[in-house]
Amino acid sequence: MAGLRMKAAVATAPGSSLEMTEIVLDEPRADEVLVKMRVSGICHTDINASQGRLPVTMPIVLGHEGAGVVERVGAQVTEVSPGDTVVLVPDFCRDCRQCRQGHTAYCELAGVLVFGGTRLDGSPKAHRDGEPVRAGFFGESSFAEYSLATERNVVKVSPDAPLHLLASLTCGVNAGAGGILNGLRVRPQHSVAVFGVGTVGLAAVMAAAMAGAHEIIAVDRHASRLELAAELGATGVVNTAEAPDLGQALRALAPHGVDRSLDSTGNPALIQAAIDILATRGVCGYVSGTGGVPLELDLTGMLAQGKQLRPLMGGEGTGAVFLRDLIRYFELGRLPMERLVKTYPFDDINAAIADMKSGETIKPILVFD
Repeated sequence: MAGLRMKAAVATAPGSSLEMTEIVLDEPRADEVLVKMRVSGICHTDINASQGRLPVTMPIVLGHEGAGVVERVGAQVTEVSPGDTVVLVPDFCRDCRQCRQGHTAYCELAGVLVFGGTRLDGSPKAHRDGEPVRAGFFGESSFAEYSLATERNVVKVSPDAPLHLLASLTCGVNAGAGGILNGLRVRPQHSVAVFGVGTVGLAAVMAAAMAGAHEIIAVDRHASRLELAAELGATGVVNTAEAPDLGQALRALAPHGVDRSLDSTGNPALIQAAIDILATRGVCGYVSGTGGVPLELDLTGMLAQGKQLRPLMGGEGTGAVFLRDLIRYFELGRLPMERLVKTYPFDDINAAIADMKSGETIKPILVFD
């Protein structure tokens, strides 16, 4: 079968390690962009997908924080050319009601473009031994030497841009910073609590500091991450491993509660704590589901105090537009991603995932030869 032979890390069964193997990627169609990967971040969404906790069909190439150089473009592509350096964002259709309103994170065709791993017409982008391999996760599948994207989800950047740092902005940082700036709309008059300070949570801390929040509380079980959160703007920290009563520990720092809280963990107990610590008319945002574990809400109590619980998908912004904002913040030194990132050779992808799961590494970035 004609196409481009390339090395890819393929998820073949839920819970299994990714399999480094050769697959055949299609040549770009008229509306597609072939990108040679230079770097790719690893996100907890990739881990959840590989574990079978997300609606993906295997075999599939995961990865959705890619950056590289345009190799070839289809005849209809006008916004990028071969040789351009690009960062990839989650794909979106541009045509549905949500996309037309600028809410690309809620694209009505995300089931296909993001989790389906195929083109909009349902066709796969890659094969192995004649059998289809889904290579369109988030419209990119960046755990491979090449990606077939579209001009919708590539953002041109400077050729000398530090791609290993910019790639980290496209999902985790986008979710955390976007959740604070776009979703919760934090302002100087607000106090904020952030639950879980991995990439998403640390981005939220940095964004809350940028927004001028007068109080920022970071909550985590890793002392080293809490130390980093304090260096990046947190005014107080709570270590859940050392706090027998989390609610009491939070109230000691915020006796009247906080105006905004953000959970990045998907842990029902921590989401509940994030709701409980809200002041009257406070808003709690969450960026990750609970994996099917139920969350019992006191709707009467929330109603009496005007508390809100809000899902915040993908930073609540227009992906390609907000990424440019994040890049500017990075260039101004307000998102020091070098404090979070550790690079790994592409071949060491499973070790990088293990380090991320253990907490040893905050943001692993794969580097291709």
